Amino acid sequence: MGAPTEDKTLAEHMRRIEGYMRGWALLRIPRSPSPLRDELAQFLKEKLTAAVNTWIAYVGRAFAIPKEQWPQLESDMRAAMGRWISHIADPQDCETYVYLRRHARQGFIAKFPASRFLSSQMKVFQLMSDELASAYRDDPDKLAALQALLTQEFQERILHITDFFVEAREEELREQEGIYRRSIDNAPAAILRVSFEDGQVLDANFVARTTLGYSAEEISRFKVWDLHPESEQERARQLWEKTKASGHSNDDTLHLQTRDGNLIPVFINSGVVAAGHRRFIQRIHVDISEQKKLESQLIQSEKMAAIGQLAAGIAHEIRNPLGIIMNALYDLGEIVDSSNPAVAEDLKIAKEEINRAQSIINNLLEFSRESRAELESVDINDLVRRTIQLMNKYLRNNDVAVTLELEDLGPVRANQNALRQIFLNLITNSVQAMPHGGEIRIATRRNEKGAVVMEFVDTGEGIAPEHLKDIFNPFFTTKAPGTGTGLGLSVVHSIVERYGGRIQVRSKVNAGTTITIELPCQEAPPDTRGHAVIHGG
Repeated sequence: MGAPTEDKTLAEHMRRIEGYMRGWALLRIPRSPSPLRDELAQFLKEKLTAAVNTWIAYVGRAFAIPKEQWPQLESDMRAAMGRWISHIADPQDCETYVYLRRHARQGFIAKFPASRFLSSQMKVFQLMSDELASAYRDDPDKLAALQALLTQEFQERILHITDFFVEAREEELREQEGIYRRSIDNAPAAILRVSFEDGQVLDANFVARTTLGYSAEEISRFKVWDLHPESEQERARQLWEKTKASGHSNDDTLHLQTRDGNLIPVFINSGVVAAGHRRFIQRIHVDISEQKKLESQLIQSEKMAAIGQLAAGIAHEIRNPLGIIMNALYDLGEIVDSSNPAVAEDLKIAKEEINRAQSIINNLLEFSRESRAELESVDINDLVRRTIQLMNKYLRNNDVAVTLELEDLGPVRANQNALRQIFLNLITNSVQAMPHGGEIRIATRRNEKGAVVMEFVDTGEGIAPEHLKDIFNPFFTTKAPGTGTGLGLSVVHSIVERYGGRIQVRSKVNAGTTITIELPCQEAPPDTRGHAVIHGG
C-alpha cells in the first residue's frame, strides 16, 4: 500500500529522501514496479528464513540478547524484512517506513542508540548480498543489476532510518522542553531566567508575570535588579554578582516591586544553569508574606503573653482598693439618709459597678489561668435590659437609640459576667461607630439547633472589607488614637470561643454592622428557675 495520505509529514519525508538520492545520482533504477524488482523481491522472499536464522545468531551474540528472547526477535525481524521486500517490489508500498518511523519514536528500537539498529541492518544487507553473489555467480550481468537495486534500496533505507532516529530525538527534546516549560510556568513561585553576562531578564514564568504585573515583552526590558525597590537594587545586584562568582546564592531580605508599586517580601534562590556552551542564571522567588505575617504574629503573641502576666499582677493589686471602696460604701450607706431615693440609687449603682469590676478582674485572672468560668442560671433578655439601663446615660449623651427584639429564651446555663462583658463591649463599639448618633437593634432568639442567637445591628460607619479579617486581633483598631484600645472585639471573640460558640460579622462601609453570636446554652434545670434568675430592677 502507499504512504498514508493523512500523514503529510511522512509523505514529505519520503519526497525529501527521494530528492536527495536523485540529486546525488544514487537513484539509478526507477522507483516503479518492474521485472527486475519482482525478481529481486522473489529471491529475497525465498532466502528470508535462512538469512534471518543466520542473522539472529549474529545479533544475539553482538548485543548479548538472552536466548529466550531470540524467537520473538526472529519473528519481528521476519515481519520487518517482509515489509521491506514488499517495498522493493512496489516502491509505492511504504508500510515498512510507517513501522520504522513509529518504532524509532515509541517502539523497542527507540530505547537504544541508532548505531545498534543500523549495524543490524547492515548485517542483513551483507547476508542478502552474499546470497545473491552465490546464486547468480554464473550470470554476472544479472548479478550486477540485482546487486545495484539491492544497494540502492538499502541506501534509501539507511537514509530513512537515520532521519527517523534524528526526528524522534528532536521530538523527544521538544516534549522535554515543553514539559520543562510547563513545569516552570506552572510552578507556585516567580521564576526568572537572567542573562549571565549583564543581568538582563531573558524570560519570566506565568507566576512572575502575573505577580509583577508585566507582560513577557515588558519584563524582558528590565535588568533583574530593576525589579526591586530603589533602596534594595544595590543588594540585588550584589546577589547577581555573587551567583556568577559561586554558582549559587540566596537571600530572604529583598522585595519584588510590582507595576503598582506594591512590595512583596521574597526568598530568592539563585543559581547558574549551563545549557551547552551557554550559561544563564535562574532565580526562584518564593513569596514569604505569610511567613513574615506569622513571624509578626509570633512577636505580637509574645508581647501579649508579657502583657497578660502584667495585667494579672495589676488585677491582683486592684482587688484590694476595690475591697476597701466597697467597705467604705457599706459604711457610707449606714451613715447617709438611705430614705432619699437618689442617694439609695447612687449607692446601689456604685456597688453594682464595683461588683462588675471585681467580676472583670476575676475573668481576667481566670483567662490567664485558662480555666472555665462557673456556669449559672441566667435570663439573657433580662441581662440585656439591665445592661442597657446601666448604659442609658452614655447612650443618651451620644444620641443613640436602642431597639430590643427579645424572644422568650427561658433561663439558660451561662456565665452572667461573661455575657455582660460581651454586651458592654459590643454596645460600646457600636456607639463609637456612630459619632453623630444612630440606632442599635438588639435581638435574641433560639435557632433550629436550640442554640441562643444574639444579634447586634448598628447604623454606624461600618468596617472596610480589608479590615474584616483583622477585627478580632488584639490591639487592632481603626479608631483615632485615644478613642479605642483594640481589645473590645478580641475579648468578645475570646469569650465566645471559650464557651464553644460562634461569632459572625457582616459590615458595609457607611451602612452599618451586624454582629451575630451563637452560643450553645443549655436550659437551666427547672428547680433553679425560681430563685437563681437575675431579675431586672
